[in-house]
Amino acid sequence: MEAYYDKPGQVVQVIEALADPTRRRMLLLMYRNPTGLTASNLADMLRKKIPTILHHLKNLEELDLAYYDMQKIGGQREVKHWKVKHKNFVINIDMDSIALPEDYIIALFEDEKSKAGVITEDFGKSLHPEEIKERLQIKFPDITDRQTELIKGHLSRKRDLEHYLQQWIYGEFINSAGALQLSFWEFGQHFALDEPLRRLLFEKLMESPNFTYTYTRRENGDVIQRMALRSEYLESYKDSRI
Repeated sequence: MEAYYDKPGQVVQVIEALADPTRRRMLLLMYRNPTGLTASNLADMLRKKIPTILHHLKNLEELDLAYYDMQKIGGQREVKHWKVKHKNFVINIDMDSIALPEDYIIALFEDEKSKAGVITEDFGKSLHPEEIKERLQIKFPDITDRQTELIKGHLSRKRDLEHYLQQWIYGEFINSAGALQLSFWEFGQHFALDEPLRRLLFEKLMESPNFTYTYTRRENGDVIQRMALRSEYLESYKDSRI
């Protein structure tokens, strides 16, 4: 029987699963043994630990690539025997299907900004997976529960949150073609950041060689210092996309 994968997010998971050499070998061994193999059988054949094999089997089962039935061993206890679910796979790829984690996370940042919310260090911790899924379904209608759990995990880690915020900020500056120039206060307002995140990210980006300062003098004589993306970085970025 042929398996057809075309849902956004699902496609990426299947590609990642099949890219793993251990999982490919497991599928091939199960295919060559149509009566099924136990986790212990697979562990012996691949010289892997049983917990590792069980982890891979769970992933393959979730993606509908493998299944099991219960068979008796020695005429007594029943044990799971794993089999290949489909002989052939068809993967239909579109742009939504290859969405990366940052695509989802940046969409959440933009959603929060549009709602006049404030992004804090606890942004990810305050969001439940159900809320993440609900907020992303408009743009990504086929987002899965597993993806929302992964997104929740990323946003709950301070280091990951800062990483994805920096990606979002870089994207905004790049998309403006160098026109975006922000003071410290404007920076926080533009990206809907609270005071601690505003200060942390502003200082980090200003330490980067990709940003510089511009200066504007007001009518009252005050000088406003603003952050801007260096033209050299913008040009090198454009060249890398050609």
